[in-house]
Amino acid sequence: MRTSEYFERKLQVILTQDVKETIESKTNVVSFPAGHTVLWEGDTASYLYYIIQGLVRGYYIDSKGNDVTKCFCAEDDFFSTEGFRISSPATFTIECLENCKCLQLPYTSLKSIVQSNKSIGDSVSHLFQVEVSKQEDRSKSLMLLNAEERYYFFSSDYPNLRNRVPLKYIASYIGVRAASLSRIRKKQKSDEN
Repeated sequence: MRTSEYFERKLQVILTQDVKETIESKTNVVSFPAGHTVLWEGDTASYLYYIIQGLVRGYYIDSKGNDVTKCFCAEDDFFSTEGFRISSPATFTIECLENCKCLQLPYTSLKSIVQSNKSIGDSVSHLFQVEVSKQEDRSKSLMLLNAEERYYFFSSDYPNLRNRVPLKYIASYIGVRAASLSRIRKKQKSDEN
């Protein structure tokens, strides 16, 4: 599949020939091994990534030095959108949980495309709104749901990830201890049988 076709599919737009040519000429295919840090908190991001294959997570480091999972992105997701949206240093770190193959598009090229094409600008804006909405839903669930309900919420939000993401990162994401999550998963499996 051509690079521009991934963007068309994800943004659900038909790109003009000049936009396709810009994307084709400015986008690189990059690969990162599992465990690689793509972006450190405090660094300034320059690229938007689209995942062709693999899994990444974003995380914060709390005041006690613990990492707290913010988000997961897998195939057909964009990541490193924060730098594009707010043009300031990263507020969290992004690491690969699996070997990743990604498309890498410079923010400068993306800004040029968004400014030149209203439908693409609208689609990008919509994707960012969905991203913010997901974070709002997660914040609400952390405040209002018990641990079991939070795991159910995670499982319904990320059905294809619950067996790909290490237990400790899911636990961190839903705000429980790994041992508690292990018990919740065992109970859920026995309830399903």
